[in-house]
Amino acid sequence: TYLENVGSLKSHPRNKSDATLKKIANKGGFVGVTVFPPLFPKRGDVSTVDDFVDMLEYMINLVGEEHVGIGTDFSQGQPWSFQEWVMHDQGNGRRLTTFGELTFPKGLERISEFPNVYTAMQRRRWASSRIERVLGQNWLRLLRDVW
Repeated sequence: TYLENVGSLKSHPRNKSDATLKKIANKGGFVGVTVFPPLFPKRGDVSTVDDFVDMLEYMINLVGEEHVGIGTDFSQGQPWSFQEWVMHDQGNGRRLTTFGELTFPKGLERISEFPNVYTAMQRRRWASSRIERVLGQNWLRLLRDVW
């Protein structure tokens, strides 16, 4: 799966249950944890880069670091009409998310701030192998396996 977060941390139609996430990993799958504010346990305007890394850690503890990566879900610079489109289920048009102003976690408000994720991982003393996996190696493995 891609661009999902943990349903046990925040109830949302796009977030997955722990059982579903474990099934994905058990089949060799991959989960891209997103910074999309409505999927966070806290609202985007009060969340921080550390809250995002908390979600990564939860997911790693649940399914293993070889099945976790970052799926930014960033659409910075897109018009509001695009935001309206992505807030709806593309299969049947039902609205998935309602929000006013789109705010991202402090320290991740722009794509240029993603080095802050690396810094937060280092602050938590993540092993370099874990950082490399989550920041890109797991994506490369998935793409090699699929293509």
